[in-house]
Amino acid sequence: MGKVGAAILGAIIGGFAAVGAVVFWFGWGLTVEGQSAHIDPTRADYVDLLLTVATIFLGAVGLAVTVGALVIGLVALKTLREIKDEAAEGAKDAAAEKINETMAAELEPNVNVKVQEALPLVLQNALLNDELGHKILSEMAQRGELDEVLERVAMRMQGGGPEPDPDNPEVYADDEGGEA
Repeated sequence: MGKVGAAILGAIIGGFAAVGAVVFWFGWGLTVEGQSAHIDPTRADYVDLLLTVATIFLGAVGLAVTVGALVIGLVALKTLREIKDEAAEGAKDAAAEKINETMAAELEPNVNVKVQEALPLVLQNALLNDELGHKILSEMAQRGELDEVLERVAMRMQGGGPEPDPDNPEVYADDEGGEA
């Protein structure tokens, strides 16, 4: 609001400056050779002056309205750009959500079924390949993934008999509570 007020005030001051310039330019109130200093102005002189002042004032008001319209237009343009950006972001998020939902509902079950069908055969073939199987098992042993399996195998070889199931809370004969 301060910018609009400054524009209107500037237009009014500019209008007064323009009136002074017009009066000076046309030589109103200045004496020329042979002319007396105070000539009685006629009605036409007043009408000319008033029309000039009114024209300048209306021009200043028109300029202020034009500047105001430009400011309002720029604000509206910026607001529309922000709205467009927000709408585009919302549409992008909705599209991503819909794509994820479609993939989860339609593609994932089909892919999982195909992987479950093909994986055992492919894995068995890969492990039977001496070079690849050795490489896979070596990497798993280095990462420590086979430690638990090797402990169970060693326990079974040493103790013989069935292997205790950690998920089953049964008590075995060598424990204090009873037998399997």
